[in-house]
Amino acid sequence: MGLFSKEELSSVASIWVVRMDIKSSSWGARESGKLNFFLVCSFVALVVLVRSNPNLFLNGTSYLSDWNYTHYLFNYDDGFVKRGAVGEFLKTLVDNVSYGFVSLFSYLSLGGLYFLFFWFVSKPHVTYEGRLGAFLLMLLAVTSPATLQHFAFDVGRFDLIIYIFFILIVLSINCLAEKSVHVTFFAVVAGLSLSVLVHEAAFFMIAPLVLVFWNYIDPSRKGVVFQCVGFAVIFFVTFLVSTRGEYSALGFEEHLEALQEVYGDRVVGTSLNVIHSASLEENVNRTIKLGASLPRLIHHGALVFFMMPFVYMIYKLYMSVRDNVGLRVKFMFIASLSPLALYPLGQDHFRWWSLAITNIILSICFIVLRDKFIRDVVLSFFEGRAKLVAFVVLAGLVSGPLGVTESFDVVVYSARFVSTFISGL
Repeated sequence: MGLFSKEELSSVASIWVVRMDIKSSSWGARESGKLNFFLVCSFVALVVLVRSNPNLFLNGTSYLSDWNYTHYLFNYDDGFVKRGAVGEFLKTLVDNVSYGFVSLFSYLSLGGLYFLFFWFVSKPHVTYEGRLGAFLLMLLAVTSPATLQHFAFDVGRFDLIIYIFFILIVLSINCLAEKSVHVTFFAVVAGLSLSVLVHEAAFFMIAPLVLVFWNYIDPSRKGVVFQCVGFAVIFFVTFLVSTRGEYSALGFEEHLEALQEVYGDRVVGTSLNVIHSASLEENVNRTIKLGASLPRLIHHGALVFFMMPFVYMIYKLYMSVRDNVGLRVKFMFIASLSPLALYPLGQDHFRWWSLAITNIILSICFIVLRDKFIRDVVLSFFEGRAKLVAFVVLAGLVSGPLGVTESFDVVVYSARFVSTFISGL
């Protein structure tokens, strides 16, 4: 006789088939869920892009400004110059860095930032069993006027590239910080150094938060030593770029004329001036003068009004977790505000607010990924306030993207309508 009877073999076969059917159904459900989630993310990304760039979809108008385009013409042909790294890279790809090519490169960069941003802020949803709170957190992050809407509206700004580096550095820290302090040090210093070469203001935009993220994961004595050394290196690189990066091969007028002969009237003198002798005192005086003007004050009022729902929600979120938030988490949110240190130095006031709010949102997602207890509290908060989240998302889409020297496009449209109406009376 065999080891098993026919009835036993039949029973085992039946159980095996049932298990395979369950596994197959489970696999199919997971794949179907991933596809649905991808389609939802794609739809949300499209809505955000259309809201930020309506003219791009209506008549194909690029949102790359001449001011931003001029920055891509900076390179190292006549020696080192600040903000010349991107132009040097593009020069190796094409002979003529035309407006059309830079527009294409800018929108490809925007696409890369969209992908990385969605990837980062959706990790809590993907990692933790598709919780509704994680999905709402992702929805809030990607539809905010200060995040992807702002980057799409100001397409071509080097901030796109800097925040691509930023997210890649944070992902590297998340993977490496607990494994090797030396590899993490190299990744952080290399990434931040490249960011500073792209734009020296990256030191204020992302460097403090990167180092705080690293310290949050690795607060050991050895880790702190490497973090301090990393800060010293980045500070030194920023100092060299800022003080040794002025263009001197030609005078300003000769340089402007030479570029306009090759690239036409899209070359903007005020953009070119940033690599010539614009003193710190001149920048501060100009910024104070513009900041105290009535139009700028009105735009600041609009910023407060339209961002009130978001501020209220963040306040309620903080109140729900404050008893369980340590000093290092609080310091993380303080570091998120580092772009505001540029307020007196540059007139792009709403750009600085946009980057600060982006940092806050990314910090929340980072903490949710790293701290189990805070994660449960945060996701439960969003799940219990789904209507509030929906209202904040809707308000963000109505207001439109945060601008650079102006607050929201809806404010600009309204001002134009009122001006036209009054002039027609």
